[in-house]
Formats: sequence, structure tokens, C-alpha cells
Amino acid sequence: MRPLSPWYRKSRDAWYVELNGQQHPLGPHPDGAPPPRRTKRGWNLPPDIQTAFHKLMASDPAHLPASEVLTVAIICDKFLDFSLKHNTPETFAFYKRFIQSFCDHCGHVLAHEVIKHHVTQWLDKHPSWTTGRRNAVICVKRAFNWAGPDGEGLLKVNPLKSVPKPPAKSRERIITDEEREQILAAIKDQQFRDFVFALTETGCRPGEVRKLTAADVDLNAGVWVLEHHKSRKVTGKPRFVYLTSAMVELTKRLIAINPEGPIFRGPRGNRPFTANGVRCRFRELRRKLPHLKGVVAYCYRHTFATNALANGESPAIVAELLGHKDITMLQEHYSHLSQKTAELRRAAARALGCASTPREGAA
Repeated sequence: MRPLSPWYRKSRDAWYVELNGQQHPLGPHPDGAPPPRRTKRGWNLPPDIQTAFHKLMASDPAHLPASEVLTVAIICDKFLDFSLKHNTPETFAFYKRFIQSFCDHCGHVLAHEVIKHHVTQWLDKHPSWTTGRRNAVICVKRAFNWAGPDGEGLLKVNPLKSVPKPPAKSRERIITDEEREQILAAIKDQQFRDFVFALTETGCRPGEVRKLTAADVDLNAGVWVLEHHKSRKVTGKPRFVYLTSAMVELTKRLIAINPEGPIFRGPRGNRPFTANGVRCRFRELRRKLPHLKGVVAYCYRHTFATNALANGESPAIVAELLGHKDITMLQEHYSHLSQKTAELRRAAARALGCASTPREGAA
């Protein structure tokens, strides 16, 4: 048996390796690569052939390359394979988006030689990423944590362990009553208007509304019961969404139209809304109404929480309505009471025992 090292076959102008007694082609010699040459240290493998060799070796646990020859591409491929099997499709897609981009940037680099500068260069290539910068770093660090000594042990040392994550940026934008009316008026189709109305009335995450099916609805109790949701691992229980009378009627109507699969569907082809489709619809709304700068679907959740607090609901009740385990997330990210100037002035007057707030300009 040949040693586990690729070699070049001149008669076919291609590279091969022998694994488990069988010869495996790794691909033709790449155009533009230096001519194949064998030295005392072995063949001068082109990067594309080296990557193909490592992927093949990584697919065979019995011949997994030592950590010293694992590339970034192999680590990322194996992590995505793990994610595909153990995470939700949405989580897998989230990881894949950023990890594939990182591989395109430095997938040929040996994993143990990756440094913070590789990450910085990669992020700088994407100046349009805002909150995406934090998500990008989270995804790449997750892959290397999984492969590191505290994870699967593919790497003896995690070279990106000390790379800091950009700080989280809390959404500060809430939507006024007037803006909500303008948004609904600007939406031409009833399907998306129903979707936005549901965001307004429930405070749900956009993804929760998109995926809702008739099986998740208990009309007698007036609730949606979501078994699979973002906070399930934290709360350990289903997410209950408590419906207003208007939402009960809307849900009943949509179930009659779509008894199977997601009940909120787009106007074209009766297909369910997608995350990207919702993003595009709000982008178009911002184009039509420039004063809505910063308004995205998730702003409805923040607005719901802020309005509930301003209307006197206790933080514990609001946290329960949002599906949180406690009030921590509410206090840190969802409460924007500082934007409720009129309500806070009235609260200040009540705190002083005043019957009403002073007139503007009064001494």
C-alpha cells in the first residue's frame, strides 16, 4: 500500500491518493499551478489538490489527518456536517452563511496557524455587515470551539479562543402608532398585512409567526403553543402566545385557508413567508417611506414590550408574554421606555403627587 500521501500521474495529468487499498482521484492538475515536481519531501501539492486530499481524509475517521495538517476548510466542513445533523435547519443555515464566507477567505490555511488577523481581514472585506460582524465571529468561534480540545479534540489548541466578539448592539428603534398605520396603508396585499398585524398584536419573533401551523393553535384557549422556539433550551418548556380577540379571529380565518403547513403565506404562489422575503418587504417599505429608517420586522417585538411596560404591565408579565425565562433580557434589550417621553413625564408627576404635568414653558 502506498503511504497516505498524494502523487501525480502524468499519463492522466491528475493527482491520486491510495486509501484503504483503493486509489482515489483528487482531480486534474489545476491550470496555472506550478508543474508537478517530486522532491525529497514529497510532491509539491497545489492548494486545490491539498484541500481535496484533506477532505477525503477527514471523511474517513480511521485516517483523520493529524491536527498539524488540518486546514480551516476541513474544520469548517466537519463542523457544518455536525450542525446539519444536530441543529435546526435555521441554525445550520445561520452557521453556513458566515462559515462558508470565512472558508472562501482562508480555507487553505492550516487551522492551527489561523490568527486573529485572518478574522480581521475577513470582516474588513464586508463593510456592510453591522450586527453581522458579531454574528460572523460567533459562527467562526463556534466551529473552532467545537473542533478544539474542549470539544471534539481535532485541534490540540483553539487558535481563535481569545478572539473577542464585537459587542452586541441593542435595537433602539420602536414604532409609533402613526408609523404602524402608515406601514399597513403602504402594504398592498392582504397576506403581508396579516403578517405585520400579527407581529403588532403578539410581540412574537418574526420567525415564530412565519412557521406557525394549525397544529400549533388552541383556539378554545386563545393561544398559540410553540413547541420549537428560540428559547426552548433556556426555558425548557413550550412557548405560549396569548391572543387578543382580533388575533383569534385572524388565526381562525387563516387556518380555514391553510389547514396544513404554515398559515401565514405570501401573495405569490401561496408559499410561506421566508426570512429573506420578510427582510426584502421591509426594505421596500423603508424605500417608500424614508422616515422609517431602521424599521425591521423585529422592531415590532421591541415596540410590543415597550408599550406593555409603558401601559403599566409588570416586567414579569411582559417577560412571560415575550416567552423569556425571567426579566433579564427584557431589561437589557427590549425596554426602550426612555423614548416614551409623555408617559415618563406623567409618571414623574404622579411620583411627586401632582395632578397633572406642567405646561410646556412653565416656570
